[in-house]
Amino acid sequence: MTGHIRSSAATTDHGCVVAATPHAAKAGAEILRAGGNAVDAACAAAWALGVSEPAESGLGGQTTLLLRLADGTCRVIDGHSRAPASLTRKLVGRRAQKRGIKSVSIPSTAATLDYVQRKHGKLKLADVISPAITLAQEGYEISTLQRRLLKWTLPFIDAGSPEANLFLKNGVVYERGNIFRQPILGRTLERLAAQGVQDFYEGKMAAEIARDMKDRGGLITARDLSELALPVEREPLKTTYRGYEILSLPPPGGGVQVLLALQILQKLWNPSTGDVAWRTAMVQATLCAFRERERWPDHPADMTPSIARWMASPERAESVLQALREGRNQTPITDSLGGEDGNTTHLCATDGEGNVVALTQSIQSVFGAKVAHPTLGFVYNNYLSTCTRSPHPYQLRGGGMPQSNAAPTIVLSNGRPFMALGSAGSRRIVSSLVQVISAVIDHGMPLADALSIPRAHPLVSGGIWAEKSMGDPLLERLQSQFGTLRRFGPLNYKFGAVQALVWSQNRVIGAGDPRRDGIAAR
Repeated sequence: MTGHIRSSAATTDHGCVVAATPHAAKAGAEILRAGGNAVDAACAAAWALGVSEPAESGLGGQTTLLLRLADGTCRVIDGHSRAPASLTRKLVGRRAQKRGIKSVSIPSTAATLDYVQRKHGKLKLADVISPAITLAQEGYEISTLQRRLLKWTLPFIDAGSPEANLFLKNGVVYERGNIFRQPILGRTLERLAAQGVQDFYEGKMAAEIARDMKDRGGLITARDLSELALPVEREPLKTTYRGYEILSLPPPGGGVQVLLALQILQKLWNPSTGDVAWRTAMVQATLCAFRERERWPDHPADMTPSIARWMASPERAESVLQALREGRNQTPITDSLGGEDGNTTHLCATDGEGNVVALTQSIQSVFGAKVAHPTLGFVYNNYLSTCTRSPHPYQLRGGGMPQSNAAPTIVLSNGRPFMALGSAGSRRIVSSLVQVISAVIDHGMPLADALSIPRAHPLVSGGIWAEKSMGDPLLERLQSQFGTLRRFGPLNYKFGAVQALVWSQNRVIGAGDPRRDGIAAR
């Protein structure tokens, strides 16, 4: 496949796709060349990510996206999953909630991708899923990162288990450069292409999932699968930053925190000051936004138009800053949902017609529940690990909704696309996106540079994570202001992975975060 790029420009005549693996980005670009639009390309890349990045997403997870159509319409396609109807705290203990067959919410990725592609795409499901089928059957080379993720997960994989049979080579971790094939997953994708996604929720495939759950002590039933509602279309949350309009995901995603942090940063930091002031202001703004979520947890059912406007408004940002000036709400607080452990994947796509997609999907932790379906070949999510056991909008209960930090985001300049981006990394999604948006808008950085500069991330429970490549003087400043400092190596996996597009002079520039394996392709 020709024309793949990492950070150089690609014309909008044929569009551009950026994703966390080369295979997924190229799958999306292949669909663009076959006549598909950005929605078709994004769905093709998403299906392919489930094959080429199984530690982060797939059929067993959930998908959400922000869509800007060529006519200027912007919609959120909210595919967040739900807990099984029979779930109670008594049925799922604390350990079982973290990983294993009882930690699984009802997978919604297949329903979400099918819904948005049927409604807004040009091609058929069989067309957009075809590159993923080929990738599963023919395989791909294991990267250094993928081998590392498999090694991290190895202690949770029992010899002879479905997970071992699917993801290990004769019981050991694949070496870098080994070809990894997934024939079982390939056959599952072929069945979906032929029978339609309804088979996953109401047909023979649904029966196989329900039977696997019953045999292994899981909670998801055939009724849970058949009653999973279609994805919900929502209005995006909006705010302005330095004259740009920023759109992102409403609750249960993390868009509120991205937009509020930008509002706070806009008031807190003067662009004429130096790098140290900028860095510390970004950390402070992000920390304040997270604290607000702990103080005022939000739920989609509460999103009236007036509340949605207030969530990331200048008035709310000013109230937060006033509390900061007066020394209120500055002590470490309990992180109710334990938000630092998850991992995710993101992709962006655009076409020559002016459609733009920012799509985030996940199975929550690395290799999700650490449990895979033996005859369908996908990994189950562990999204119930994000639910609190105490009263809370996202508490552990039957039919409940897990909270996420997904924040697919689009930036508009004079009503036209200027950036599309999103990230992996649970709460590091928010800190990463705030930094990249500010680096491009406030400092005029080329996109590849904005993705590569060292990152810092604050914890609401106290302390800070930072890549040590930002240098000792800045690290010492951050430590003195925010407490315990944990240093990580440069371009560290822990800090998420932003995949992004930027429009400049009628050209679109795509770049993949060097912390993962991503590229842009055209």
